[in-house]
Amino acid sequence: MNPTDKLKRFVSGALLPAGLEIVRGYVVRRVREVSPDDLIDAIERGDIDLLGKLSDRDRRVLELAVRRFGRYLDKLTVKNVFSWLLEDLPFYAGIIYGHPRGLKWLEGVLSQLRSHAQTLVESETPSQSLTLVPAQSQSETQTQS
Repeated sequence: MNPTDKLKRFVSGALLPAGLEIVRGYVVRRVREVSPDDLIDAIERGDIDLLGKLSDRDRRVLELAVRRFGRYLDKLTVKNVFSWLLEDLPFYAGIIYGHPRGLKWLEGVLSQLRSHAQTLVESETPSQSLTLVPAQSQSETQTQS
């Protein structure tokens, strides 16, 4: 194996945990934004439509993340996400685990998230508003060109 191949293999191996950590961070952050009372109410009502409550900005961030890290969608399992919550947000994990329908509710949320993300991955035209460059920097760059 030549040095370039070794480097490519090392970088791709290093990116796997980084990509998974980004997915984990996104999921944990979304749960953290829900109050414990709202979480209990959502489980009680069977309300899995967390995506419907996303702002336009959050939808664009999700779309960008899915396009970049879509291969990690299979990691969005109840077991993985529950272990992330147990480590990062133990109180929320306790609410979900302690409710008789909590884990089933979590599976519904994750199923909907995977479905929505898969639709984004399969769509051919990325959102026009997706960019990693702040708007001011982008316009300054265009003016300098």
